[in-house]
Amino acid sequence: MKKALFIMLFSGLLIGCNSQAAEYGEGLQDVADQMLDNAAKAEEILNQYAVVWDHTIQSGGAIPVSEMSTITGLEESVVRGYFEVNNIDNIPDDFSNNIHSLNAYYNDSGDLDHIEKTADEIKNKINELNDPPEEFEKTYDELLDMYTFYTEYVDMAFNPDGSLQSFNEKVNQLSSDIAGKYKRIEAVMPNEN
Repeated sequence: MKKALFIMLFSGLLIGCNSQAAEYGEGLQDVADQMLDNAAKAEEILNQYAVVWDHTIQSGGAIPVSEMSTITGLEESVVRGYFEVNNIDNIPDDFSNNIHSLNAYYNDSGDLDHIEKTADEIKNKINELNDPPEEFEKTYDELLDMYTFYTEYVDMAFNPDGSLQSFNEKVNQLSSDIAGKYKRIEAVMPNEN
């Protein structure tokens, strides 16, 4: 009887540990997925900055409001509300002002706020996962590396700077780094068998 009770208790502990490990693994995967999703939202904004930046440089002069509306996908009234518009309904070819105008739009629209709130949730979840079971230590380290690239990437949506070339290079490199770390997390994630 004691032997059977001991076996049942030991089995329960093993199942409980496996259950906790499986739950931890799900938590890691959830955070990696959230980072990837939030980075994709930031990428939409970063790509739009690059389009406006490039178009402003390439225009070689004032940009009609209707043209800026077309390249941004924003209504003309929204463009007029956020971009500097002269009295003949043109936007000056100042890429810095135009990027800051677009940034103000994303700030007021709540897009940046949503990205920031999600980033805060991700940070909190990573803090909760900071004591990984031994079999998840490598995966957690990869998650931390991904988080480093991810935070730098998301920060660019709030503070676009540099030259257009350096901005695009950094966006492309960080995007590649994030995707690579995500794949690495999937590769080193212990099986739940």
